[in-house]
Amino acid sequence: MTRARTILPVGLLAGLTIVAVFAGCRSAHTTSAILYIDEQNYDKAVAVIHEGFQYSDNEPDAYYYLGEAYSHLGEEAVLVDDYPEAKKNYELAYEAYMRALELDRENYAEEVENSLRFNYNNRLGDAKRDWDDGYYEQAEGHLRLAYAALPDSTSPVKSIARMKMQMSAQDTFATRKDELLTEALNLLDEVLAKDPEAYDLQLDKANVLAGLGRNAEAGAIYDELLREHGDDQALLLEIANLAITDGDFARAADFYVRIVDLNEADTDASNDAANGDMLVAAGTWYAGPRVARFEDAIKVLDRATSYEETPRSNTMLMRVRTFYNYGKKLKDEATDTTDPTVKADLADRSKALFQRAVEVGVAMTNLYPTAADGFLYLSMAQVELGDYTASDANFKTYQELSGGSAQ
Repeated sequence: MTRARTILPVGLLAGLTIVAVFAGCRSAHTTSAILYIDEQNYDKAVAVIHEGFQYSDNEPDAYYYLGEAYSHLGEEAVLVDDYPEAKKNYELAYEAYMRALELDRENYAEEVENSLRFNYNNRLGDAKRDWDDGYYEQAEGHLRLAYAALPDSTSPVKSIARMKMQMSAQDTFATRKDELLTEALNLLDEVLAKDPEAYDLQLDKANVLAGLGRNAEAGAIYDELLREHGDDQALLLEIANLAITDGDFARAADFYVRIVDLNEADTDASNDAANGDMLVAAGTWYAGPRVARFEDAIKVLDRATSYEETPRSNTMLMRVRTFYNYGKKLKDEATDTTDPTVKADLADRSKALFQRAVEVGVAMTNLYPTAADGFLYLSMAQVELGDYTASDANFKTYQELSGGSAQ
């Protein structure tokens, strides 16, 4: 750490000298230690308590105040940016507090809990401020001290891992991306060793593995989590993102639609903002040549329009293109078949799709008269319907808008 912050001075012991004497007799050494703590002479307090242990080492009072002295020494070390010293003293404080609980949990449980939380929360507070300000090294130091102060909580380790994940996505750390993600992965494994069923940690681990390009491992974790948390939209989005990375656009589209279904089914309108964009993306993937699920594309693109008070150019273009390409596909199938009944049915369906392409194309070019591709698909659909005059006019407009280059 390289930056110190002001922390609460001597607040840990406010009122401690008037705490009632618990069961048993307090030794003279412990009484002296309390006075030294009040005088902020923490090294002397530690020394006198250890001296008292030569006569008796089973006094809960002594261990509690030993923990207090070490806690203050830890805070003093933080103020001068001496991380190793701070870590050592927080660990010693924790050991002392635990020993006090072993000897007299009934009387010391609340006092020890308050002291541990004081140390822990102080360091977490400093970590948050440093993290927010982009002082990642200092933030990690405070988080590690929080873990030393309260090793029963794995939250600081999780936070360090997530901070490194965040850093890895920033251009500033582009050259260290794999290094940061590997460090995050190691930290997550450390915490998962204590809590292997932690869902959020498993999700983080899968995300890190995906970031490292270990997609098969990430996918295995996602699939396992999906069996138990199939309604978690964050999980579904991560699976969709992995599918995009893998080039599995049909799977990505399926998960986008699933997320929208969940958004529409709940009562929280605030999560509906991205629904339209997700449906357009899903429809575009469904209609692409690698997937060619045109019926699904038409359904989700039609749904997308319900989120647009004024139809957007991109949504309308995807609809025109989907109707046209699906019509062409059915027309080709009709040409290839020898069954007259099937041929007639495919021809009728193809014609209906070209007609829908014209309808949406006309609406689009009226609303967006500078959208070149709208005129192109409108023109091509009109050719399929035999309306050559309108097709020629719209194709000329397309050429004018696009500078004469076909797209």
